[in-house]
Amino acid sequence: MGTLSVVTYVAPIVLGLGLKLPIWLAMTIMGVGVVATVATVIVSRREAVAARRELVTAEQAAKVAAERARGAMEDVLTVLVHHIGEIVSANSKSTRSQLQQQMKQAIVSLTAQLIGPDNARACVLEVDPASQVTGVREMKCLNGLWMGRAEAPRTVFREDQARGASLLKLMDDRKSTFVENVDALDPALRPETDSYKTYITATITAAGKDAFGVLCVDAPCPGNLRKEDVRLVEVLARLLGAALAVRR
Repeated sequence: MGTLSVVTYVAPIVLGLGLKLPIWLAMTIMGVGVVATVATVIVSRREAVAARRELVTAEQAAKVAAERARGAMEDVLTVLVHHIGEIVSANSKSTRSQLQQQMKQAIVSLTAQLIGPDNARACVLEVDPASQVTGVREMKCLNGLWMGRAEAPRTVFREDQARGASLLKLMDDRKSTFVENVDALDPALRPETDSYKTYITATITAAGKDAFGVLCVDAPCPGNLRKEDVRLVEVLARLLGAALAVRR
């Protein structure tokens, strides 16, 4: 393409110099210039057509990907809504409690699969009932409710410590938070481990009333999670909250 452009440009200049060239050479230069001009136009059109095709292909690929993602999300929501229906219609407290526990595990698994990279970890943190007696609430991952990379969450968040107080306040206020990089936090609020550098937490609540804990997802590197992920974590947390709010 570059050579053709040069020939197209140079040929008429040479002829316009008024040099006494043999007729055959002048005709050759003119012919080459014409051919080069036509070739340039053809190549440009082909490149434009190819670019349009690539654009259409990219748009089609994006459309297919979006349709697949939407279909997968619809499948997920259908299963979760069905599970909530089973909880609502459970005939006994023990059956309902068992179904609610299954719902917790399903939400944790989906959060780990849908949010962040493959090595993201999700868990449900709940107030330990035993800590209610002491007057100092503690939040922890109870009953193995975590999914993702191999390292289980072991941190206990105590209300009389900075990190615990912050997390419990977030739950009490029915809020969510996204920390892009834990190294930017106040030292008192940084994790005790280097196993994760970014995290999202969302309160598990039903219609902003009762709070049942928080749904968390974390990942090893800053940038693994995005602000856009917060909304989906909140939706999953509220679906779990709706299931746990059934008490009759």
